Amino acid sequence: MTEDEQALRLGCAHILPGHKTVPVPGLLQALAAHPAAQRQPDFYGSGGAVSELEERTAALLGKERGLFVIKGVTAQFSVLRRYAEQAGTDNVAIHPLSHIDVDELNGLERVAGLAPVRLGSSGPFLLRDVERISDPLAAIVVELPLRRAGYLLPPLDELKAISAWCRSRDIPLHFDGARLWEAAAGYGIALRELADLADSIYVSFYKGMGGLGGAVVAGSGDFIASLGTWKARFGGNLFTAFPYALSALSGLDHHLPAMPDYVARAREMAAKLSERFLVNPMMPHANAFQLILPGKPEGLTTLNRRFAAEKGVWLFNTVVTAPLAGHAIAEVVIGDNSRSHTAADAVGWIEAFIEEARAEQGQE
Repeated sequence: MTEDEQALRLGCAHILPGHKTVPVPGLLQALAAHPAAQRQPDFYGSGGAVSELEERTAALLGKERGLFVIKGVTAQFSVLRRYAEQAGTDNVAIHPLSHIDVDELNGLERVAGLAPVRLGSSGPFLLRDVERISDPLAAIVVELPLRRAGYLLPPLDELKAISAWCRSRDIPLHFDGARLWEAAAGYGIALRELADLADSIYVSFYKGMGGLGGAVVAGSGDFIASLGTWKARFGGNLFTAFPYALSALSGLDHHLPAMPDYVARAREMAAKLSERFLVNPMMPHANAFQLILPGKPEGLTTLNRRFAAEKGVWLFNTVVTAPLAGHAIAEVVIGDNSRSHTAADAVGWIEAFIEEARAEQGQE
């Protein structure tokens, strides 16, 4: 999103996706007012709000220890590289639609030196896919939810079966849980119950938790302690990271308790939209879903900007090509912005947008 688009978005009376954006002065004031701001700054991740965040996250997930890392890709490369060292193989099983495979410019191979074993296609992989693996594995990675497939979750029974399969073979199961908070709410289970299925978990703080950035990897005490070398090798050591930790702690305070409500709002909106339009999935697995729109991404992005300028409503942060010819995919991600309007309001705006999109298509 360009700076002009950000300004246009913030100038709208209503914003459909995500959380409310707080101007920088107000944000800094809020961080300074957080109780953890009274602690001394961390020194290269030791002490202060960073240590508090690590401890709180590990406790939420029922793990022995947590490690703050400024970037999720750094965190996960460190985890998988360490598993590879322990197992004596570079093979890691991942989904071809996972963030770690789609968005990191082949970093898994070219930077981390790992060998992806790709499982699944248009949806989350299942136990039967895992059982077909004949190669030795350092780890299996499950992204929860699988964003590129429409924020889909594997059936909980399947996930439990994959966990049991891994443990019976001493193969670590790692959760790419950038949206684990959303996944637990989507399943309707406690975070600990979900986290118990994995040996290690990465969670992000700038998505559903609305933080400035950063992540925590949680797992056994010995394993997390062993990640320091790879964290340093992947450029993950900051002199101090307390602003990120403060914003993450604030997000856990405010957004984590609200996550079930965000999921419920997404499901209500999707149910209304699916009566007239293509929605994937028809009942969202988490707090987000895909809306299939008529048109090309470029034209719809331009229309989204014009709609915002004329109507004062910002609908979509990103629009990408759909596998259906002549259509595109817009993501609908529900956060606390949804509290300023009803599902009926949002559906009405989207209906008006799609009518304009169809009218423009007819003029081409």
